[in-house]
Amino acid sequence: MKNFPTNLEEILKKSIELEEHGHKFYSESAKKIKNSLGKQMLLRLAKDETHHIERIKEIYAALADNRVEHFEPGEANPVQFDEVFGRMRSQLEEAVEELNETNVDDEEIINIALELEHHGHFFYEEAAKQATDLKVKKFYQNLAEEERVHYEVLRKTKDYLQNPAMFFGSVGL
Repeated sequence: MKNFPTNLEEILKKSIELEEHGHKFYSESAKKIKNSLGKQMLLRLAKDETHHIERIKEIYAALADNRVEHFEPGEANPVQFDEVFGRMRSQLEEAVEELNETNVDDEEIINIALELEHHGHFFYEEAAKQATDLKVKKFYQNLAEEERVHYEVLRKTKDYLQNPAMFFGSVGL
């Protein structure tokens, strides 16, 4: 990544910017996407981005008050693909019916979301590499893992939108 921030404060500011951009994209896209499964995924991702922003701001405040040593990064809590689709199982049949109304815009939204998550994963991996405080390093590793799982969820959503019959056969629902 060109011009990667060189200090923790710059990395935190860029992290907040990335998450705010992601939240805005997911929230707006959820209003536009026609498929209910895609809509639910985007709303969940928007919620996750809000949580990321809150956690990043906690680190930022700890850094500003010279108390990073008191910050607890917590454990990574990425949403697993099976869990997401398990909760939405009742919506899958309705989503299949909506596929007749789905156009390229839905797939385009998912493709942009895939790019955002890929970029976020890379950024947080780099931030973890540059972090000197072990708690901050762990926090960014957790964020990188969450972004990776978001990417996988979106990839599976794209597979579903493209071919629901094949999708149902491949995930064993």
